[in-house]
Formats: sequence, structure tokens, C-alpha cells
Amino acid sequence: MTKLLLVVAALAVAILLAILVGPAPLDHNILQLRISRVILGIFAGAIMAFCGCILQGLFGNPLVEPYTLGSASGAALGGAIGMMVFGTLSPVFAFCGALGVGVFVFMIARSGIGVLRDRLILAGVVMSFLCSSLVMVIMIMGGRELYEILYLLMGYLGIIIDASNRLPALVIILCSIVCMGYLYRYHRELDIISQGTETAVSLGINIQNVSIIIFVFTAILVGLTVSLVGAIGFVGLVIPHIAKLLFGPKHLYNLPATMLLGAIFLLLADTLARTITVYELPVGVVTSIIGVPFFIYLYKNAGRSA
Repeated sequence: MTKLLLVVAALAVAILLAILVGPAPLDHNILQLRISRVILGIFAGAIMAFCGCILQGLFGNPLVEPYTLGSASGAALGGAIGMMVFGTLSPVFAFCGALGVGVFVFMIARSGIGVLRDRLILAGVVMSFLCSSLVMVIMIMGGRELYEILYLLMGYLGIIIDASNRLPALVIILCSIVCMGYLYRYHRELDIISQGTETAVSLGINIQNVSIIIFVFTAILVGLTVSLVGAIGFVGLVIPHIAKLLFGPKHLYNLPATMLLGAIFLLLADTLARTITVYELPVGVVTSIIGVPFFIYLYKNAGRSA
């Protein structure tokens, strides 16, 4: 209980910093922008961390998250195609991109003995690079500005939620909450699967059905998030490990903790992104600077334990 209160207090501090800290003086317009950033930061941070925790539990792999699986970049590719077709980011196209790339990576990583850890990560990273390259080609051919491409691939929270986009943003957020609530029902199955597939099968868990449900709903969540703020990497890699360290391995507790910690992490990263340089950085730059060394550390430890 004490740890939970500390996390909630840290979230409150992160919100205050996100609102009060910045290079521009705080007036009405700036306040509206920063409140919008807080809403989007909490939303995106919670979802990406939640998806990372769910996927790590499903695969039993500490290196898995939507970005390393290529799902986030696939959603960006789908969103770019939707942008060329409709003139705006389409959640449906982003979902299809995330699901398609995720399934493709999963099929590449499968073998006669199951899903191979190294092959899964390698296929995900390769597909992430491929999708990012295709995004650039599609958007440049479509006459889009470089900053739009950068923000789609690296994430951007500087979107003012006003009368013009309030309804779509609200629908996306509400749909995401429903999807997360549905996935949370599988916390017991994830606890069992995390112990090994043989144990799960012996206890009557239908791993194939659970995997399909998790794949589809995480793809929906990633697609909705990318359609709103772009692809933000490494939140889903770093935060689940911190949540497990603080709250233990049971998904009943660490899934909600992961959401809170993900929101804190992304709010702090966004505050840094718009204050450490004269020009505002995409928030994904900051999360990558933190996430890449963490990924290397986890990979080295995973190699030793293998």
C-alpha cells in the first residue's frame, strides 16, 4: 500500500512538472497545450507500458514490447497509408499495420520447438526498420513535411485537444480503456503462462486462444495510441521490469502499477524533451536514450541465463 501511494504521489509530481516546467511563460494557451500533453502522456505511457507487460508475460521474454516486436512501427506504417488515403491518421489502418507486422514477426520466430527468443527480437527489429523506411517513402511521396514524418516515427505529445479533435480523442481513449479492462481479465492466465508453456497446458490453459486474444487487443491498443501520438519506443520495455521489481511478478498487481509508472515515465520524458534543448525534441528520442542501454543490459543478462 505504501508503494502504491508513493507511485500515485510521483504521478502527481510528474503532472505538476509537465504543466509548470517549460521554456515558454505559462499563459492560457500554453496551459491548454500542457494540459493536453498531460492527458496524452498519461494515456500513451499507460498503454505502451501495459502492452509491454502483457507481451512479456505471454512470451516469457524480458525483451519483448510493441516497439521491439515491430508492432509500433507497423502501426505507424498503417497510419501513414491511412494519412495518404484520408488525409489524417486512421486508427483502423494503424491497427491493421500493428496486427499484420506482429503476426508476421510471430510467424518468422516460430519453429518446431516453439517461439525462439532471439529470432523473435531480431525479426521484430528488422521489421521495425523496414516499416520506418516505408513510412518515410510513403509520406515523402505524399508531400508531407519532414517534421510530420519525425513525429509519427518518434512520437509527439504537443497536440492541443480542442473542439476540432475532442470527440475522436475521447473515443480513442475510451476504446483503449475498454480494451485494457478486457485484457486485464487474463492476469491469472498470464501468471501461469509465465511459468512455462508445459505448466500452462497441464493446468488447462488454451495458450493458442489466449495468444490470439492478446495479439489482437494489443494491436488495437498500439494502433489507437500511434494514431494519436505516433510511435513511442521503449516505454513498454523499461517500465514492466520496474513494476515487477516494486510490486512482484503477479499480473494482478503489476499491470495497474505498470500503467501508473508508464504514465510517470512518459510525462517526465516529455518534460525533458521540450526543455533540455532550444528546439523541442520528439518524446521518443528521450525514451530511446533511456531504453537502449536498458535493452542492452537485459539482453546481456538474458544471454547469460540462456
